[in-house]
Amino acid sequence: MAISLMFSAARHRTLTSMSETSWSNPDIGFDMSALPTGTVTLLLADVEGSTRLWETQPEAMRAAVERLDQTLSDAVAVHHGVRPVEQGEGDSFVIAFSRAADAVACALDLQRAPLAPIKLRIGVHTGDVNLRDEGNYIGPTINRTARLRDLAHGGQTVLSGATEPLVVDQLPADVTLTDLGVHPLRDLPRPERVVQLCHPDLHNDFPPLRTAHRLAAERLPAQLTSFIGRQAEMREIRVAIGGNRLVTLTGAGGAGKTRLAIQIAADMATEFADGVWYVDLAPVTDPDVVPVTAARVLGLPDQPGQPTTEVLRRYIRDRQMLILLDNCEHLLDSSAELITVLLSGDPALRLLTTSREPIGVAGEVSWRVPSLSPDDDAIELFSDRARRAKPDFRITPGNPSKLWRDSR
Repeated sequence: MAISLMFSAARHRTLTSMSETSWSNPDIGFDMSALPTGTVTLLLADVEGSTRLWETQPEAMRAAVERLDQTLSDAVAVHHGVRPVEQGEGDSFVIAFSRAADAVACALDLQRAPLAPIKLRIGVHTGDVNLRDEGNYIGPTINRTARLRDLAHGGQTVLSGATEPLVVDQLPADVTLTDLGVHPLRDLPRPERVVQLCHPDLHNDFPPLRTAHRLAAERLPAQLTSFIGRQAEMREIRVAIGGNRLVTLTGAGGAGKTRLAIQIAADMATEFADGVWYVDLAPVTDPDVVPVTAARVLGLPDQPGQPTTEVLRRYIRDRQMLILLDNCEHLLDSSAELITVLLSGDPALRLLTTSREPIGVAGEVSWRVPSLSPDDDAIELFSDRARRAKPDFRITPGNPSKLWRDSR
């Protein structure tokens, strides 16, 4: 990506400047030509929605990245930070600090800078670091900082519970900290208390943090009734998705394929770094609209002169995501074409689809959804739905068999 190359150039210029001067200015008091070790505060940032910004506003992004390039160079120097040689992926970057207060002051300067349309998501965490080599970090501290950053929205800076006590008495003028509570971090066993940096010059009101379950709830259809039964089926299907790139839930209309698929996608949200996405083909009647529907769900704009499938392929490349493609039965050929394109574009992608019959793509695993057992699960489901219409409804020892006979 263009932004990756530009950020790499920025890293190179920053480090070249450091090596030429050794950053041994007596007014600063320490040598910044090497990464700090021991207990270090890391600042990790990335650009929210950079792919869509490059696709929709390429000229504005070029100008914004140039401003970010200069802002980064200035902020690193002023706040005594050091940038690892090649740390960061794509549109992200890392700065290391010997003092936590310097990291917070640097984050404030970055967020106050005029970078539109760029909005930075920033995470700040303090811990003991491990060096991969003289120019890069590796290990739990940088991993935790990255997961912390992933919780933030564009324009938001979040600090870990480890960093907050180190800076609370040394905050820049007018800065306050807001406790956002304790949250799980993807792939990490220990949750983290998260604190937001606030300032009158910044936007301080954000939606809830971007936890995996919250993002899944936003992207999947809201379910207004409880999910009942099918625990064994869910375990089997999750295993199938873990070992296969395309799993199709088949069965008769009304068997519960969609509801089961949505429940599985929600439960697996934390396993996919780039989230779960729901594409409903039920209202689509034109086969040519199938890839456009998927692009709209992913927030991708039209690209004149480029096939939508190519735009999709380019966007999902190297992303770890689960896409739920629902109700494919009336568009089998076009669904198969889209699935083939998606699978060829990203080896980490998983697809869960629903259809009354298999879609017919190579490598597809078909899993037939059975009707609920006429024993406990079906009775519990019937009872739950009946009580919504008649709150005093109760199952008695004598009526389950009668209900089953009547339902047939």
